[in-house]
Amino acid sequence: MNYELTGSLDIEMSESQVDLDAIEFPLVGGGSVHSFAEYFSLPQPSMAYRLRRIGILILITWVPLLLLAIVSGHAFTKTIVEIPLLHDPALFGRYLFVLPLLELSETLIAISLPVQARHFLQSDLVTDRERPRFDAAVQEVLKFRSSNTSEIVIGILAFILAICARIYVFDATSSTWEIHQTARTLAGWWYALVSLPVLFFFLLNWLWIFLLWGLFLFRISRLDLQLTATHPDHAGGLGFLGWGLASFSTVLMAIAAMFSSAFFYEIIHNHETLDTLKYHVMAFVVIAIVIIHAPLLVFFGRLSRCRFAGLLDFSTLVLRYDRKFEEKWIERKTGETDDSLLGSADIQSLADIASAYEHVNDMLLIPFDMKGFAVLVFAALFPFLPLVATVVPVQEILKKLTEMVI
Repeated sequence: MNYELTGSLDIEMSESQVDLDAIEFPLVGGGSVHSFAEYFSLPQPSMAYRLRRIGILILITWVPLLLLAIVSGHAFTKTIVEIPLLHDPALFGRYLFVLPLLELSETLIAISLPVQARHFLQSDLVTDRERPRFDAAVQEVLKFRSSNTSEIVIGILAFILAICARIYVFDATSSTWEIHQTARTLAGWWYALVSLPVLFFFLLNWLWIFLLWGLFLFRISRLDLQLTATHPDHAGGLGFLGWGLASFSTVLMAIAAMFSSAFFYEIIHNHETLDTLKYHVMAFVVIAIVIIHAPLLVFFGRLSRCRFAGLLDFSTLVLRYDRKFEEKWIERKTGETDDSLLGSADIQSLADIASAYEHVNDMLLIPFDMKGFAVLVFAALFPFLPLVATVVPVQEILKKLTEMVI
């Protein structure tokens, strides 16, 4: 079946069966922007389109802050405020790295999620009997994604969070480009009313997509999946979901960069040190990795039952084979000579069946993939590497690396 978002935001499913590769799952590309493009028959987003959007986002969020700060004299020197705009690393990180990376993340995840959704059918994990329920799960998730109401709620929530964060929580006694003599500057108002809500909208939108993906996996976990305990991925055939999480690494890296730039601000202006913040970094990495893997927990029960059933089946098979083996080679009831033991395939078969049992016994209870896990850990840690420069000068690091190479 082919799933498409129409101009009216309704999801229509054709009755004819088509090539599984043609199935669409526009969880990332859905929403009002996608529907607007379809309505006016605009081309699908390309890299040039993404770069243009990044340029527009920077013009809306970053450039006005810089211009307003320059006009008011809060951009360069510390003669008027203690922390000028160009001395704020958190601002650079959020709007010149985090926001563009959140936009570019769509390119990778928009490819990964449909591929994973199609693989449930291509690998026959979902049988023809369960296909209607699978179709209903896809339809439900895409209906939530295509809803204008959800985007309106996200926009309102982003604006409220920005206002609360900068106007009611932010310390009004601080002397920065945002606050001067307890009064909010023009740049500070633009940041609170425009720039920060835009950033929060992107973050909340990705959270919404992640939650919908989790809902889809939950619906799929309720199906009668054809899992196999002996599958080489040690996850009954669901191992691709563990590797698929690596596609969220760019979003994770963007969020980590937000924290990293904030920590850099604390080190420069509030006299914190990397040694005191290292536990914050470790806590972030652990919490982020756990949250990203949380949707896979929905398969815990099904994989547990698959493993248990596999152990019972192979235990019975091993027991039957062991009895026959002992009758033939230990009790010697069939009268074979010692020479016949040499080169016998029975010995290798005994080792193979024992190895298969151990393979089932080592089966994972969630679709975990070590390589995907490593990619996510790297994505979470990489933005914090520049903080090392606050402890060891960059020149010294480069000098040491050069000496090691030479």
